[in-house]
This record gives sequence, C-alpha cells and structure tokens, in this order.
Amino acid sequence: MMVASLARLLWLGPALRAVLLDAAPPAPPAPLACLARFYAVRPEQRAGEWYGVLPDGRVLAYDDHRNKSFDEQLAAPDLEDMFSIPYHAGAIQPVTRENDDPGRIRVDPVFAATYGARRDAVDVVKIRFLDQDLTVNRRVAPAFARAAQRLSRAIDADPTLRPFLQGLGGTFVWRPIAGTDRQSAHSYGVSIDINVKRSHYWRWQKPPQPLRWRNDIPEAIVRAFEAEGFIWGGRWYHYDTMHFEYRPELLDPACTPAAPAAAATR
Repeated sequence: MMVASLARLLWLGPALRAVLLDAAPPAPPAPLACLARFYAVRPEQRAGEWYGVLPDGRVLAYDDHRNKSFDEQLAAPDLEDMFSIPYHAGAIQPVTRENDDPGRIRVDPVFAATYGARRDAVDVVKIRFLDQDLTVNRRVAPAFARAAQRLSRAIDADPTLRPFLQGLGGTFVWRPIAGTDRQSAHSYGVSIDINVKRSHYWRWQKPPQPLRWRNDIPEAIVRAFEAEGFIWGGRWYHYDTMHFEYRPELLDPACTPAAPAAAATR
C-alpha cells in the first residue's frame, strides 16, 4: 500500500509542477522589471503586451512596435527604447559611431513620476560634495555621497585630478535640454556637471560636420562615478564630457534586454 501511494506521489510531482508553472504569472522583460527597481513604474501585462503603469494610473507602452529613427526615439520613445543603445563602462574609447548615445533616450514621464513633475515638486537636499555645496534629489543623495567618497580617495592617490572637480557646473537646475523642448536630467536633481573649463561639448564644435569626439576627463573620475550608478556624457557621440547622470538601470547587467527577466528582480 505504501509503495502504491509513493508511486502516485512521484507521478503527481511533475504534473503538479507543470500546473504550478502554468499558473505562475509571466515575468516581464528584463529592462521593464529593472525599471521597476529604480523608478516609480509598475510592470503590467494586458492582452499579451507589456506596459509600465505610473502611480497616477498612466500607462506607458513597453514596446510600441514602431520602427523609429534615432531622432524619433529621442522625441517619442517607448520604455524599451531607453535600452536600445547599450552603455559600455570601462576604458575610455573615442565614440565614432553616429548617434551612439546610450542614455540620451529617456521616457520623461517615468523620471517625472519618480523625481518630480514640477520644479516645486522635486524633493532636493543640500549636500557637501568635495568641499562644495550642491543641491541634489533626496533619493539620489546617497549615490552622490558615495561617488564623492570614491573621488576623494582618487584625488588622494592622484592630486592632478583635483582641477577637474573644482568649479562644478551645477546639479539641480529646472530647464530643458539645450536646443530642445525635452526636460534636462538636471531638472530632477540627478546629474552633475564637473569643471566646464576642462570639458568638451558637441554643441561647441564648429563646422564642418561630422562631429569629432573630444575628451580630457581622466578615466579615474569616470570610473568613480560609474561605480555608483552614474553614466558619463563622454560616452556619447554627441559628447558632453562634463556631464554625469544617475542612471543605474544602464549600468546593471541584469537590466539589458538579453538578460533573463528573473535576474532583474533579484
């Protein structure tokens, strides 16, 4: 009798596992699951399509199934477009491929819902950053503090880095991106410009085109910021070497489209 009962349990095991697997909700795509870790957006599947739901109930398409140019992605991205250009940390390399601008594509409603949709809605705090007073978003202040600690150690090891980190260009400034009507990451208090006088910016380049990438920022500074979730504008074809922006989703390997969605939720 015991043998027969054990046999039935062994037979039911795989069947029960199959039922449980069928009943489990589908996992969202890795980038969407990752956005939910860092931003005020909730993954939801409707009629087989994935969406990001904001706290106010607005629904954003993960994939709008449109074949868009780079400019169209900048102007009207879906959530998937934010990950369409991989961000590569590591050794600094000249950026020569046109429109290779990882992180410039942003779905602004996600950032507004997370950090504040109006100037007076952005929760900012004062911090000390390498002996300078900065105003940053409260949510990101710990990341700024950790980056400052790394930079301080880097300066101790190599004092020639210090001039690049003096005369900071600013953090929280409610404004559009230059030459556009899209909101700057500075509006949310999540980015910083280091010494402008030692930096290069694509809009300062005189004709003729195409753009010619330029940079003088030392790699040690870039590594310190990237280690704490900040991307660097020097990794863009439309280079902005003074600019660092808190975008942890682009530096987490679990967030890439090829990564298993389950890994992004750990």
